[in-house]
Amino acid sequence: MVKEAPAHYLGHRERLRERIDADSRALSDYEVLELLLTYALPRKDTKPIAKDMISHFGSLGAALLADPGRIAEIPGLGEGAARFWRTLHECQARKACHVIVQKEKFSSPDQVRDMVCSRLGHLTKEEFWVILVDNQNRLIRFERVFQGTVDQTAAYPREILELALRHHASGLILVHNHPGGDPVPSLQDRTLTETISRLGQDLGLRLLDHLIVTAESYSSFRTLGLL
Repeated sequence: MVKEAPAHYLGHRERLRERIDADSRALSDYEVLELLLTYALPRKDTKPIAKDMISHFGSLGAALLADPGRIAEIPGLGEGAARFWRTLHECQARKACHVIVQKEKFSSPDQVRDMVCSRLGHLTKEEFWVILVDNQNRLIRFERVFQGTVDQTAAYPREILELALRHHASGLILVHNHPGGDPVPSLQDRTLTETISRLGQDLGLRLLDHLIVTAESYSSFRTLGLL
């Protein structure tokens, strides 16, 4: 019986592990991604796949933020890798949310930026979320209220305000993403924000901000002077 030779990439993979243990900064971007992919693809040579991903998405950061649905576009990747990416994104989002949950209160867009960008920034379709806070600006809930199409979402003021009242919130922050990459508020965004602000005042609810996020940036109605 002929003994099967070890896969050619195993020695290289072991050397990568030794290098990251010695000095993680010494690895190039594709090598970091290559090593990460070994946990999703333990029986494949991940070096060419990592290079293809960085070429396809443009950078290591863009590859890590890529929507799991697009991961299957890369030859050699499939649903298992897409599931790994979903898990990776969920870990990032929960880590960012944990920081906010531990704060006694927050009052500036920068304090919630990481939480909302990690949750919504990579999405390829619009989603509308609401952050609810108590009278000391402490987080009560961060909840999705609507899912839209590739370029728009239907956000209904009545349902948003009912959600806030149901959870006894004192204030709220509106959050949605622009998959196209431009965080500048549209006329529709401004109209919706003005409507919720006006109706919320009548109900004793404070609209603290409206954040629009992308994979790379975000905008704040409060910072822009639109609230």
